Amino acid sequence: MNFQHLKYFLTVAEELNITKAAERLYISQQSLSNHIGNLERELGVKLFTRSPKLSLTYAGDLLVDTATQILDLHSQYLSKVGDINRQYMGVLRVGISHTCGLALLPDILPKFHSEFPLVEFSLFEGNSTQLEDELSHGRTDLIICFQPIIMDGVSTVPLTEQKLVMVVPKTFTDRLFGPQADSIRTQFTQGADISQFRDAPFVLIKRGNRTRNIVDQYFSRYYFKPNLILETENTVTTLAMAEAGIGITICPELFLRALPVPSPGSAGVDLFPLTDPSTFSKLVAGYRKDRYLSHFGERFIQIAHETLHS
Repeated sequence: MNFQHLKYFLTVAEELNITKAAERLYISQQSLSNHIGNLERELGVKLFTRSPKLSLTYAGDLLVDTATQILDLHSQYLSKVGDINRQYMGVLRVGISHTCGLALLPDILPKFHSEFPLVEFSLFEGNSTQLEDELSHGRTDLIICFQPIIMDGVSTVPLTEQKLVMVVPKTFTDRLFGPQADSIRTQFTQGADISQFRDAPFVLIKRGNRTRNIVDQYFSRYYFKPNLILETENTVTTLAMAEAGIGITICPELFLRALPVPSPGSAGVDLFPLTDPSTFSKLVAGYRKDRYLSHFGERFIQIAHETLHS
């Protein structure tokens, strides 16, 4: 049994589909089936049942936890040895939301790769709950997300404090305020009055997202019920909807880096910050206290901080 066998096994266990697992691993289905068959013969147990559909046996289910721990310990060991030898070889596994990654990684990764060309970068994208789950199970070395981090035993490094911003189609501002639109724009750049948008359509990230929770609490505090016409899992989609003049959205100011390029003929958007302190949130990097964080992991966090303050 080797590390490659365990990696292949875990991929099949996640997908429960040989075709999809083989595509992820960039090997043929036959080769992957041979690896799994060899592992089963070596262990003397069946890891999967093949009928009526692929599923884990009891022995296979046990191996998922064991293989995850073995690969995690192997990864930590390689990081320690790399740091000792100053070779900085290994893998850095980072968890981040899709939109946050879109806003930050294009600036961070070139700098990181120039300093650590031998380090492989592995990315997991998900919401806050998914990121914490990946971190708790040792499948990521660090995560970047908004506080609070619910799980215990996590060290956090503050990266930046973020305001929430209303992204309002300019056509909405013109229609709602008429001749006063320009003066309202000037006034609201210092802080939006949410009550003025009571009848306007909103496009928001789905409930359960940490940012949406803050937004809903803000609405409740000001007795504001939005005219909600669309909810989506993806903040980039809400920004595109605002850019297209379909609805107002609200997001952290950092995410404005992911604002789509205006299409020809687009009137653009107005950006009005929310100034209630309850809507401010801290973006942090988090990693488990009981796991070794490599030097290049620490440096990744430093580069993220530098990028946000440059």
